[in-house]
Amino acid sequence: MISDIGISLRGKIILVFLGVCFIVYIFSLLKKRRITESLALIWLAVSIGMIVVVSSHRLLMGLTHSLGAQYPASALTMIGLLFLISLMLYFTLKITTLTHKLRKTVQENAIQVMNLEKRIKELEQSER
Repeated sequence: MISDIGISLRGKIILVFLGVCFIVYIFSLLKKRRITESLALIWLAVSIGMIVVVSSHRLLMGLTHSLGAQYPASALTMIGLLFLISLMLYFTLKITTLTHKLRKTVQENAIQVMNLEKRIKELEQSER
């Protein structure tokens, strides 16, 4: 049976405060151009979603019930872990894409340097 204890008022206030602080921090990173708009939107959606879920007892208990968790904190932890795993997969894909692009760029650069060196040798030989 799922417990209907929920999260204490103090816990909710702390989580909402942290969510608001996180939103302010995301906007400051965005203003300094240290984060892209697409990633900022993801983090803002997560922060706002956390604030909404934590603030609404009915939504939090429904989420806990639908996930089959015993306690709301367990449901939030499970969601957090799923989000972190998804984020790690996303960044793994980004790193892989950038690695392929870097390899291609280095190879193209090496070919251009080789062609340039070949052209320099040809010009030096033609001057003699």
